[in-house]
Amino acid sequence: MDHSRRDVSLLLPLLAAARAGAQTKQPQVMSITKIYHDQQIPWEGNDEKKGRQFFRGATHGGFQLEVHETALGPGMRPHAPHRHAHEEIIVLVEGALEAYFDEKTETVEAGSVIWLASNQMHGVRNPGPTPCHYYVIALGGEAA
Repeated sequence: MDHSRRDVSLLLPLLAAARAGAQTKQPQVMSITKIYHDQQIPWEGNDEKKGRQFFRGATHGGFQLEVHETALGPGMRPHAPHRHAHEEIIVLVEGALEAYFDEKTETVEAGSVIWLASNQMHGVRNPGPTPCHYYVIALGGEAA
């Protein structure tokens, strides 16, 4: 299934709301509007690889949703290539990523969006000389 820029742009308000805050990693139903302030979202890791989770839970209809942020130092990858049942969207906001999927590699620049399909082998790495920074929106998947 092809996804247009318009389809992806519909998720940007969600990303903006996610940028505003964080929560604990406990499972929950996200049933109320809530603001999570940037300074209250803890980072885990170091300058080579660090991340933080904005939220993970279910919508009122039971759809599982997670948003997290990752910062990678030069030459680093968050983990080895892998696959999973849920789809993901990666929004690259700073630096560059080397994206691996379908047994090929492509360099992605800041401002780009990557759609990762269900059960497709994929991975990313920072190929640049400076840190890169991106958000992951995981759609569906196991219960949070």
